Amino acid sequence: MVWLGELRAQVVARCGNLGLPSWPNPHAGMTSPREEEYERVTEPGRYGVVHARARVWAECLGEVAGVEAETLAPAPLDDEGHLGRFDRGVRLTSPRPGTLPLLLLERDAPLSGLETSLAVLHISVVRPEVALAVLPDCGCDACDWGSDDLLQVIDQTIGAVVGGPFVVLRGPGWHALWHPDGGSSGGTGRGVDHARTMELCRRLAAGEDVRLPDGAEAFVGRPWLD
Repeated sequence: MVWLGELRAQVVARCGNLGLPSWPNPHAGMTSPREEEYERVTEPGRYGVVHARARVWAECLGEVAGVEAETLAPAPLDDEGHLGRFDRGVRLTSPRPGTLPLLLLERDAPLSGLETSLAVLHISVVRPEVALAVLPDCGCDACDWGSDDLLQVIDQTIGAVVGGPFVVLRGPGWHALWHPDGGSSGGTGRGVDHARTMELCRRLAAGEDVRLPDGAEAFVGRPWLD
């Protein structure tokens, strides 16, 4: 029997032995970013921590009985090619009925005017385009909240999928994510009211027969672990 808390502890311990970069929140106390920070990327190589954290999660999950890890070759992040491509990835699946496949996708994003790239991690379920988090979401100094913030989002996102239940609701230009401890919604199009999407997700998680909004699709995941 494996518990989510044990997995998180394993991930933290193994990452602690890797000597990965760590840096404080440069905007602690809600300090407003300076104008020049929006045009600057300091030490882009340190963002490799997001790839390293995902690899350790994949390693630890792969050691759970029955969990399978499939290495993914470079491919587009969506069928239309609007989202670009990922360079490396792994697809993790649990043998438990009703669980969602977890995709940890690595991208080396070119940086304008620099010879190096920015490490970007896409955390998705089922298909690459069903993204739950993209880290870092920008990479410029103005959007930097420190390494702990990045790692916490990775741990919480993967933990929500693995811990279950977890629901993704997607429609044209909008999306909603739900788990027992909270949820979020957003998008670029005219979506469904937040309160309504959360209620729909809750009912889907409970196994109810729910009529989805026009053009929407739902992914409902059960817990991977005991």
